[in-house]
Amino acid sequence: MAFIRKMTALGTALAMAAVLFGAFAASASAQAVPFTAYGSGLTAGDTVGAWVGGVACGETTVDADGNWVLQISSTDPCAPTAGSEIAFSINGVTANETATFAEGGTPADVAAGITLTAGAGETPAPAETGNAGLLGSTGTSMALVLALGVFAAAMVAGGRTATRRS
Repeated sequence: MAFIRKMTALGTALAMAAVLFGAFAASASAQAVPFTAYGSGLTAGDTVGAWVGGVACGETTVDADGNWVLQISSTDPCAPTAGSEIAFSINGVTANETATFAEGGTPADVAAGITLTAGAGETPAPAETGNAGLLGSTGTSMALVLALGVFAAAMVAGGRTATRRS
């Protein structure tokens, strides 16, 4: 009888561990390698913004040497895909130059950096805040967590039935 109780306790502990670790293990997701756009020749303190399809991707401030760097990822609110055109702005004024988004690095069209010049044009519309990026969330399937919970409850019930005295 003691052996059955020990085995039941072990089974219950394993089931609980499976539930707890299963909830966290499946929630890890791969990070996207960002596209890097950079340039020089601007005035310190200027603001450089990036836009895809009228949605803001990011913004940076030009450093004391006139350099700027922006990293844009496919997980940003602007959700760029390979080949998307990235528009830039300087202090809210649309720049003449654009770049082509490529996941994971800097493509040939910006390998030497981008020298932005403010031109005639409209400032891109501000981004909608919407759901703050929560729509495309990935993580643990609730069905997995529920299945592991049912398994744990079955193990506990089975253990209680096995150890019940006749």
